Amino acid sequence: MKNLTRTRRHSLWMAAVLGAIAFTSCSDETITQDDANAILETETSSLSLVDHGDKMIMLDDLIVGDDLLTARATNAAGNDRGRFNITLNFLLPPTERQEQVFNDAAARWERIIIKDVPSITGTIPSAFEGFPPASEGTLDDVVIEVALAPIDGPGGILGQAGPRFVRTSDYLTISGIMFFDVDDLAFLESLGLFEDVIVHEMGHVLGIGTLWNISTPDFERNLLLGGTTNPYFGGRKANVFWNAEGGTGELPIESMFGPGTAFGHWQESTLNNELMTGFLNLGENPLSRITAGSMSDLGYGAASVGESYDLPRGTPGVNLSTLEEAGTAEGLNIAAMEELLMPIGFINTDKK
Repeated sequence: MKNLTRTRRHSLWMAAVLGAIAFTSCSDETITQDDANAILETETSSLSLVDHGDKMIMLDDLIVGDDLLTARATNAAGNDRGRFNITLNFLLPPTERQEQVFNDAAARWERIIIKDVPSITGTIPSAFEGFPPASEGTLDDVVIEVALAPIDGPGGILGQAGPRFVRTSDYLTISGIMFFDVDDLAFLESLGLFEDVIVHEMGHVLGIGTLWNISTPDFERNLLLGGTTNPYFGGRKANVFWNAEGGTGELPIESMFGPGTAFGHWQESTLNNELMTGFLNLGENPLSRITAGSMSDLGYGAASVGESYDLPRGTPGVNLSTLEEAGTAEGLNIAAMEELLMPIGFINTDKK
């Protein structure tokens, strides 16, 4: 994976719900959270995602490469040709701990998604108003803009995550966003869930719950099936592993708990502590081969591997009948605190 840190001052505009915040960057060095907060207080501006209206954006002037770059995706020995790479573009210098957590989260996904995709050369605009491009030059393979800044104080909104631009060849993510309320990070650390939350949200950027169903004149993908009453995941690979873990019938998708949770996560009452349910348990939240299989079903070159997970004997799921909106002693209702973002445009990768 690669890390980029923005070093110039830029003003952004965000939806009124986020309010006015201070946001500048002035150093490439690793900083403490106090340093970051001081930077945030030096210039008042407001953050906003680019308002694209109802019209999807098409970027048609980028060059699609057929070479395999040698940028490293993991710390494994040897050459990295043919590996999938996630570039993290920090809009504000992170603390050492924050950077490590995001790097570790990306590495967990890079162990599952292993096949390289053609590089893209050109300019991909930022998801934020007033910011420089998310990527300039050659990108291999996905760039995620990471913003860690105040939103609404501790509790409430944790953040937003999702893809921004997707490729027309496979309708998979090429750029995405992860925006988090920095005031909630200490709470996540206290629960031992900081990394799991970042891995969970990165999964949404890569397409879980956000790119399951795509319908265009030239492309069709229907993985979320069953309507609103009994939704299930229709991908073959994920269902093979779901059945192998002890599940019966089709892999169930959550239908309850409102927007942000329903139709974008595995069903908590059945899959218990799997990382991509809408609830994170205290303790282990494995990224299982069920989720790995779903990435193959999406179209990624994914390995059939996952973290240790036993469906029948796994850690009991969060008690849904007693769960409060933000969390309990049993776990965290992550989906109630997140906003899933959908793509705003396409990059034409079908050009010959």
